[in-house]
Amino acid sequence: MAGNGGIIGPTQTVEQSYSADKVTTFTGSGTFNKATSNPGAPGNATVVVVAGGGASNSDAGGAGGAGGMTVTENHPLPASSVPVTVGGGGSGPGHPSPGARAPSGGTSTFGAASPLSTTGGGGGGGASPGNRTGGPGGSGGGARECGGGTGAPGGCGTPGQGNPGGPNNASRAGGGGGKSAPGTAAPGTCSGGGGGGAGLDITPYLSNAEAGYSIPNSGKYAGGGGAYVNGPGATTFGGGNGGGGPGCSGVAGTTNTGGGAGGGAGNEAGKNGGPGVVIVIEKCQALGAFTAPGIWNMNEVYDNVKAGTWTNG
Repeated sequence: MAGNGGIIGPTQTVEQSYSADKVTTFTGSGTFNKATSNPGAPGNATVVVVAGGGASNSDAGGAGGAGGMTVTENHPLPASSVPVTVGGGGSGPGHPSPGARAPSGGTSTFGAASPLSTTGGGGGGGASPGNRTGGPGGSGGGARECGGGTGAPGGCGTPGQGNPGGPNNASRAGGGGGKSAPGTAAPGTCSGGGGGGAGLDITPYLSNAEAGYSIPNSGKYAGGGGAYVNGPGATTFGGGNGGGGPGCSGVAGTTNTGGGAGGGAGNEAGKNGGPGVVIVIEKCQALGAFTAPGIWNMNEVYDNVKAGTWTNG
């Protein structure tokens, strides 16, 4: 009788192909080398680059804007190593503030000769009359409260990377801009500050990712910070989805999201923006599921199940 239980045919083998996407995550600066299975010409990938978020200002200052964010599909990968820079978040100023705008976040880059580069988020507006406008950046910072004075606009965002920050409104500060939406204006004198602009969820680009990959914050990045809140509706003016810190007591932007920092009360120091992140998704360069074509006898099935190489697909 044939060794396959009486069925005559070729010897079968379990196969595992490069059918999943390889995910490489940088939470700090470093060097990228593409998968050895990725062809040299050109070996394309989807590259996500998020800069550091802007800081919020002290003394009920404006919220921080999100770091600039880009998603570049079909980006060619060179055969050589690629330098990667991950921008840090802006550092929140102490209390009392000297009145300047809060610091912006740091730039993130992928590559050297023609790098994919994003701009750090703008810092929140400060106490001095000339600095109440939110700082420009990947997404702009929110304007500081004016104590009933003339309104100030939020900082400008960088086209393709983010959105502007929110202006102040009477005596409340504006929220920081995010990748997918601008920061909002403060609703009025008796309500909270403006909310942070929404970030972007990259999980649609990870539908075929290799098992066990790791990325920060479940793939949600570049949300703007929420401004200081005080009064009715305070719980509704939070940080933007994507790592933006909520306002009220002031919360830093989430680490490795590029989230802008949330603003605090009049007696609090500014908060830090969230550092950025760089993620490279190489198409079908990681081993995917096992396949077992053909007809198998039970002993062979048992041996492969025991070895962890069998598939139920």
